[in-house]
Amino acid sequence: MKPLFVLAVAIFCTMLGNGVVMPFVPLYAQQFGAASLGAGILFSAHSAPRTFLLPLIGPASDRIGRRAFLLAGVLFYAFSSVAFLLANSLMVLLVVMAVQGVATAMVQPVTLAYVGDLTPKGKEGAYSGYINTAFLGGVAGGPILGGVIKDVWSMDASFVTLGGLSMVAFVLMFFWLPDPPKNKTAANTIAPPLREVLSCRPVLGVASYRLGYAFASTITWVFVPLLAAKMLPLKTAQIGALISLNVLVSTIMQPYCGRLADRMNKANLIAIGGVIGAIAFSAYPLATSFWQLLALSVGTGVATGIAFPAHTALAMENARGLGMGTVMSVLLTVHSFGMTVCPILFGLLADHFGIGSTFYAGGLLCALSTAVCYKLTRIPPVVASSVEKTREPEAAVTD
Repeated sequence: MKPLFVLAVAIFCTMLGNGVVMPFVPLYAQQFGAASLGAGILFSAHSAPRTFLLPLIGPASDRIGRRAFLLAGVLFYAFSSVAFLLANSLMVLLVVMAVQGVATAMVQPVTLAYVGDLTPKGKEGAYSGYINTAFLGGVAGGPILGGVIKDVWSMDASFVTLGGLSMVAFVLMFFWLPDPPKNKTAANTIAPPLREVLSCRPVLGVASYRLGYAFASTITWVFVPLLAAKMLPLKTAQIGALISLNVLVSTIMQPYCGRLADRMNKANLIAIGGVIGAIAFSAYPLATSFWQLLALSVGTGVATGIAFPAHTALAMENARGLGMGTVMSVLLTVHSFGMTVCPILFGLLADHFGIGSTFYAGGLLCALSTAVCYKLTRIPPVVASSVEKTREPEAAVTD
């Protein structure tokens, strides 16, 4: 089997299992006395380990290979499913969420770096759209599946599902996923100092968008379920549908907008998506029915569908000669920082000023991060350093 296909299927399984559990953790934590701030702290516990580990894992995978980190990451996901079953207090749940964060730190940047290693020049948008479809497809299906499993059986059944899907991903990668050939990754494995990476304006611009995406993710995964449960007493499956539809719309758009990003100005696509997302998030508190919330979920999904493959393609373009794993780790470190800080800040806003305030603040921050990204990325991509080697183009992925 082709490595990219194996990786995509394995990541789909991993994200599907993760999506079965994560949207309902804020509701699950209420039995341990967690309010809005407590739910925010839980997600911060998930993101904090990533923030510290990502700057180490990306460059390490540049030096010693991708496969070992991917295998270890999915095993951590499987271990966390057992730990969720044993959690009997908010403190234990915090530790389990931290373990999940370690798993994510191993899987996400290394997956993107692996895809970057295999991507021929001029096909960054298409390849990023392909792997993002696997990522977001799993995330899209997870909340619907998780809502049904929780309603029909229990949250414990959702945790078991997470473990089973993680083991499927482990088996696929263990038997059929090799490390990328060295001759294809030479340009991506010899990285300059981090300060040189951070001096690249397009990388900083894409990192700014990624921070805004972290704000959006915080709202979607933490506060949309709380808003829906508080203002409109919805069933778990309906809450899962809100999140799943958001991600499903984005998933469907990934391959098409990825190819579009190879032909159009990527900064413009990011700006269009960012503006749509900022407006949609700000409108959430005004919704008075399930169908209005559903429409806003579609709007935020469209925003991500337009901007996300363009931002990944920009990162791949500028990572050649800077270390693919290093650049991806920078982006995900920024994302994790946002996911560590924002749940707590938004949780404080919700407890003191009402849950609607988190959506207004999130919309404003998304708009600001998009503006910074647009300003920094409207220049030609960085010219790769002399460590970059000529790579033979590969056949484009068939969607």
